[in-house]
Amino acid sequence: MLHEIDDLRKERQRVEARPSTEGAPPVLTVFDVVPAVDPQDYIRRVRTVLSAALDLAITESFEDDDLPTEGIPDWFAAVSGAAGSEIAEFSRRGMDRYHAAVNEKSWDLQWWLFEFDPDNEFRGWAWWDVTQSGGGRVRIWTDSWGESFFACDELRWLLYTAGADEVSGPFLADTPEWTQEITGQ
Repeated sequence: MLHEIDDLRKERQRVEARPSTEGAPPVLTVFDVVPAVDPQDYIRRVRTVLSAALDLAITESFEDDDLPTEGIPDWFAAVSGAAGSEIAEFSRRGMDRYHAAVNEKSWDLQWWLFEFDPDNEFRGWAWWDVTQSGGGRVRIWTDSWGESFFACDELRWLLYTAGADEVSGPFLADTPEWTQEITGQ
């Protein structure tokens, strides 16, 4: 799935604030997350990493072997193999949960960032919103263009390493279900 620069800008805006219900796709996909940390801290971590990745997608050419990483939070860089920082306990636990759930190796930071290349056809989702539900649960809403099965392991990596104990989904959901949810701070 190609992501046009204008679409990436809109996605970046949705990371920062709840989008309008006007113009929402008829179907979204949702990931249900049980964070092992405070839900507000968890949401802030996810948004911060996605904001930095989308900023790179909008501004960088992706022609070099390495992308700049200055805007990437240290905790995410460390768990994704960047030298120089110790892996935070919540990230280490999330990494272990990711390995158990997905049975894949850890994501290298540069490899993860290159998933946001506008010309990359493999990222099958775009951020839509984050909401909170009962019991401290968090719901991550994405636009997968109506597909129930799509490439999303880079998103799972972020969701787990930001401090999730459990990530389930993606599940298709009608947009009215999202509109009734309370957006996470």
